[in-house]
Amino acid sequence: MSMDLSGFVKQKTKITIGTKEFIFSELTLRDLAEFRGDMTKKRKEINQERRNRLIEDAKKIGNVDPLTILKFSDEPVSEEEVEAEMETIEGLGYLAYLSLRPNHTGISKEEALGIISPRVIEKISAAMFPTMEDKPKKKPARKTKP
Repeated sequence: MSMDLSGFVKQKTKITIGTKEFIFSELTLRDLAEFRGDMTKKRKEINQERRNRLIEDAKKIGNVDPLTILKFSDEPVSEEEVEAEMETIEGLGYLAYLSLRPNHTGISKEEALGIISPRVIEKISAAMFPTMEDKPKKKPARKTKP
């Protein structure tokens, strides 16, 4: 039985960039899993190329066991690598794409990357990763005298 998530509403933040208004949605674990999955896929492709080169190099050298070398090339993506990637220009662009996608259907990763400038990076990051501190604080209700 699936859970009804209709009551869950992502926090949305409107940010004006140039003359256009964009709505950034809070990122969810699903978005972050997609980001990590994309990193893992890219890593596998790079590792396969590396594996092929290592096997060829081991054959040329002759006295090296390719399996010994290969185990060093098959490391999974670590949390540190994911966090480091999130801080790169490409990583931030991908996260912005994931944040914009629900409200700007049809936006591409390249378009999302193209609207980000150093001037708005902090606003966009705060919109994608809101904290309790970002929410406006309610003023305490005034006590009326009896």
